[in-house]
Amino acid sequence: MAISTSSPSSPLHLRLSPPPPSLLSSFPPPPPSPPAAPTQHGLPLRAVAAADPRAAHAVAVKSGALGPSSSPGASADARAANAVMCAYLRAGRLDDAREVFDRMPARDAASYSALISGHARLGSPASAAAALLACMRLDGGGPLDPTEYTFVGLLTACARRGNPRFGAQVHALAAKSGHCSCSGSGSGSLLVDNALLGMYVKCGRLGDALRAFDGMERRDVSSWNAVLAGLVELGRHEEAFELFGEMRATGVRADRFSLSALLAAAGEGFGLPEGEAVHGLSLKSGLETDLSVGNALIGFYAEHGVSVEDVVSVFQGMRVKDVISWTGLLNGYMEFGLVDMALDVFDRMPQRNFVTYNAVLTGFCQNKEGVRVTFAKKAGLRGLGLFRQMVEDGLEISDVTVTGALNACAIAADRKVSEQVHAFVIKCGCGSSPWIDAALIDMSIKCGRSGDAHLLFEQWRHQESFHVAWNSLLLASVRDGEYEKALSTFLQMFRSSGIGFIDEFMLTAALGVCGALGVAELGKQMHSFAAKSGLLNACGVGNAIISMYGKCGELDDAVNFFDRMTSRDLVSWNAMITAHLLHRQGKEILDIWGQMESLGIRPDSITFVLVISACSYTSSDSTDQCRELFLSMSSKYRIEPAMEHYAAFVNVLGCWGHFDEAEQLIGGMPFKPGALVWRSLLDSCSKRSNMTVRRRAMKHLLALEPHDPSTYVLTSNLLSESARWHSSENTRLEMREKGMRKIPARSWTFHDNAVHSFFARDRSHPQSKDIYAGLDVLILECIKAGYEPDTTFVLHDVEEYQKRHFLMYHSAKLAAMYGLLMAGPGQTVRVVKNIRMCGDCHSFLEHASAATGKVISVRDSSGFHVFRGGKCSCRE
Repeated sequence: MAISTSSPSSPLHLRLSPPPPSLLSSFPPPPPSPPAAPTQHGLPLRAVAAADPRAAHAVAVKSGALGPSSSPGASADARAANAVMCAYLRAGRLDDAREVFDRMPARDAASYSALISGHARLGSPASAAAALLACMRLDGGGPLDPTEYTFVGLLTACARRGNPRFGAQVHALAAKSGHCSCSGSGSGSLLVDNALLGMYVKCGRLGDALRAFDGMERRDVSSWNAVLAGLVELGRHEEAFELFGEMRATGVRADRFSLSALLAAAGEGFGLPEGEAVHGLSLKSGLETDLSVGNALIGFYAEHGVSVEDVVSVFQGMRVKDVISWTGLLNGYMEFGLVDMALDVFDRMPQRNFVTYNAVLTGFCQNKEGVRVTFAKKAGLRGLGLFRQMVEDGLEISDVTVTGALNACAIAADRKVSEQVHAFVIKCGCGSSPWIDAALIDMSIKCGRSGDAHLLFEQWRHQESFHVAWNSLLLASVRDGEYEKALSTFLQMFRSSGIGFIDEFMLTAALGVCGALGVAELGKQMHSFAAKSGLLNACGVGNAIISMYGKCGELDDAVNFFDRMTSRDLVSWNAMITAHLLHRQGKEILDIWGQMESLGIRPDSITFVLVISACSYTSSDSTDQCRELFLSMSSKYRIEPAMEHYAAFVNVLGCWGHFDEAEQLIGGMPFKPGALVWRSLLDSCSKRSNMTVRRRAMKHLLALEPHDPSTYVLTSNLLSESARWHSSENTRLEMREKGMRKIPARSWTFHDNAVHSFFARDRSHPQSKDIYAGLDVLILECIKAGYEPDTTFVLHDVEEYQKRHFLMYHSAKLAAMYGLLMAGPGQTVRVVKNIRMCGDCHSFLEHASAATGKVISVRDSSGFHVFRGGKCSCRE
């Protein structure tokens, strides 16, 4: 059937062709009486409209139902016109429906109600529905009173377009006309009452919704569900459960929407016990097989389940599954770190949508291929490959997709690829989203494009994601070692924006800066601020406080805070282990590991790196326990050991003198040993003075990292130790010619709200004259007490007196001397050094602590050295 139309101002011209017989035979014959509407070939108009709105339109025109016709006996019929108009609306053709409406010679209330509902469903502004309501009340055929369906359509339009002002006017009109019982106007329509509740909830006016709910004379499950959804959306989870209890007390049975809302409340505000209770209720009510309830349960257990088996059990029990069910199962595997199994689900899915791809992309970023360090680049590139596939397949690209792609690129840390992705974002016009712009800054920083990141930040215009972008810049300063800049930036933003500027993420970043600098005083102030501002209950802030105290040498404060935490996650335990590891307390770490096992806390790959490393710091040889831990990773916890775990185990074996087993372990690795492994072996050789193994490790390290400045430094030092001065000097010369620079040794201490930094033989400090004079006196006192400068740590071919001069003014000695000059009675001198402290500085500070009676705490790259009464806590 074909239809041709002229312009709207001219008469309608139609060219009709009969529908195919196969179409006609698929519809039942019309009932004998009464005739419902005009027919064609014995078909009711409503049936024709369901199959083809254009065909129904043609039938109605030919029969005269839409106006004058040449057919004898034809007359206008509002029912026929309404059927055609509704058919166009169901097909999403609003303009065609409006044309039918405009050409109707006679309209009734159903005509207006249908078009108002169509405008609401298809997303038109609420003003369109308001205009139709005004026309309805001034209709040329006589004013028409709104029906309950009219009010439902109007309120739906207000809800979808977020127009509570017009919604309140509709509420008043409904109450005046007796269609609403919420205002005590007598028995109204339950449909209107429920639509009113939904409108207020969707527009964020929960108080008005609750007042309307209290005024309702009758309520059904939809009434309760509307208010439940509003409470959950606003985070009032406890009230939602209380309301649900009232609902059950009144005898109203829960439906799938009720249980889905409760599962959301349990997931966001409570946890596993409440979610399991809702699951039990679904089993009792027979709703566990419902598709939406099953999908909600999968989502809940993916986030709060004890194991992935909780997710799988729900999925397997569902009779009907859709793409949301499969995506939930995939997300569950990703949440529990089972990337390969998640990808297997992805391959087996009968149907996918862009949400599915987003789940995989996000999973790659979260798990970094199941290991957080070694395979991060591989995971990022794999995520980018998935994004490319989405683009090539023409799938919908949402803000979530683009953000995931930018995060994947940040993980890959590939500068060239990041520039390509950035160009794609600009080209497709996605750069105006606040979260995409924040991800762009983060990606630029992690891909070595700090300049581009600062340019993006200077043009920032999104208030809602400002803290995310600022955090990225703050963390970039920390990552680049610019701690003072990071601290200065934070304090500047704090003074300019006030307390309201600081949220959970900002405070976490600031605490990280305090920990990196070792600034305990400022860290304690941040702790107090968190307590006063109510941010202390945020698990992320609590974890940052533990980490800060651990890095600042305040281990007792870290332990006390951890013990008082009301909510802990795996990061909390890892932070506590790290704090003990910095203080070389291996036994305490193994005790914490025992607690985790007894409490059923599932470790991750980071936990194993930390606990394995702890075996280097026990009072007796703990290689057997370390070996058991290493083997249990794959056998018990399904975590395949990565490069970091092998490096940690090798270091433990070397520390306890098991060099043969260490080399056997390296030789039996399932992948090629990386520089990290050989460097661990090299470090352990230094502790045990095994030159043979050290040379072999050095050879492998040079082959793997020939362009790393630290490799040249190690080579030069090794040659110097062998008195091959000429070769050592040539190595350093080659390094300089290639533009490589070693990281200079730097030490700092914090005093009077400022960081005081020192390099070797540094005289730039304003009080350098006092520092050097005091250090010379202290050195003489320490020599009298038995300190002997060890010039073997000066790896230069110079005279002995020059070596002693080089040795006396290392950065750690200068920083410690300044701290001693500034420290008051009973105060601990705190120094942080960016690399490992040399043996001579270690010996000097032991004697200095005895000579001055002060406690001197030094944190270097290996951890803490607390010098007290001539002895060091490291026992080395």
